[in-house]
Amino acid sequence: MQAQSSPCNLGAVTPPERSEIEAALRRFIVEELLEKPFAGEDALAAGEVDSLGIEQLVEYVFEVWKVELEDEEIVEENFESISALATLVAAKC
Repeated sequence: MQAQSSPCNLGAVTPPERSEIEAALRRFIVEELLEKPFAGEDALAAGEVDSLGIEQLVEYVFEVWKVELEDEEIVEENFESISALATLVAAKC
């Protein structure tokens, strides 16, 4: 019996762990969205990501995990931290 494919696992045996999603989001934010080095733990929570960066994060989530965030999900509480965003993505897998 083959595992049922979800948007996140795309045929893999299991969907990604929330911690894996969080690590990938953290890497993307630090490497692609920040203009200056960030020494803290969570650039999203620190307010270092602007509205254009949020749009890029939404696109990244779709490109990597094929998870489409609905307009009503693109709210402050879901983007208040990397952990909050990772939780949302994992819940949609």
